[in-house]
Amino acid sequence: MIRDWRTAVVGLGAAVVGAVAFAAPAAADVTVTPSEAPRGGPAELTFHIPDERPGAYTTKIELVPPEATPIAEIYPMSVDGWAPMTTTRKLDQPVELIHGTSTTEVTSSITWTRGGGTAPNPGQPAVLAVSLGPLPQGDRVAFTIVQTYSDGTVVRWADSKAAGDAQPKNPAPIVTLVDPGPAGDSPGDAHAAGDPQAGGAVPATDKTGGNGTYGILGAGLLVGLAAGLGLDGWIIFRSVRRTSRAARSSLVRPE
Repeated sequence: MIRDWRTAVVGLGAAVVGAVAFAAPAAADVTVTPSEAPRGGPAELTFHIPDERPGAYTTKIELVPPEATPIAEIYPMSVDGWAPMTTTRKLDQPVELIHGTSTTEVTSSITWTRGGGTAPNPGQPAVLAVSLGPLPQGDRVAFTIVQTYSDGTVVRWADSKAAGDAQPKNPAPIVTLVDPGPAGDSPGDAHAAGDPQAGGAVPATDKTGGNGTYGILGAGLLVGLAAGLGLDGWIIFRSVRRTSRAARSSLVRPE
């Protein structure tokens, strides 16, 4: 029986290693939340920028809104450790502001510079937020992110995907624009708040019972175990049965 258990443990270890390799995450892209916002309305967007260059860290991040569909107002929100600077540009034709007036001067970019000389958490993504509006009247809005590392490397997240093309190397973060809901209720709010009754997705958590990466890892682990155990699973089952029978026999008292 000891030999059977050793065989089972070896098989289980191989399965776990295979499952972890199966579930290893690929390189991350820049993401934006919420992924939907009301067409023609205001929104608060949060950008997650990965820090994936070994031996270096992100020192500067530039956010560039689309030129063809200017957004009248874009304001950086306060983030510890990052100092924002806004630049503007002049338009030939005025655009409407959130409160009904108009302007010919709009934000052309926002650049955040990391404070201090070193990264407090190397490898952790930068999380930067803006408040903006009114959003364009189209189907989506794509932003450009220019990321600068401490070793001078610059990564430009601005690639678009055409129909039938493979996933681009550095895709631009995109927000889908949808029709506004009832007064005071924007489509992105339900998703941001995680309200299941409103159709919003519950945010992923860092707990093992949550969604997101842990759900993918759990699925990969099950696949790896199913593929790797095979006969070893039957060996464990037989060994457990024999142990259980022996334990029950030892508990029977003679009359």
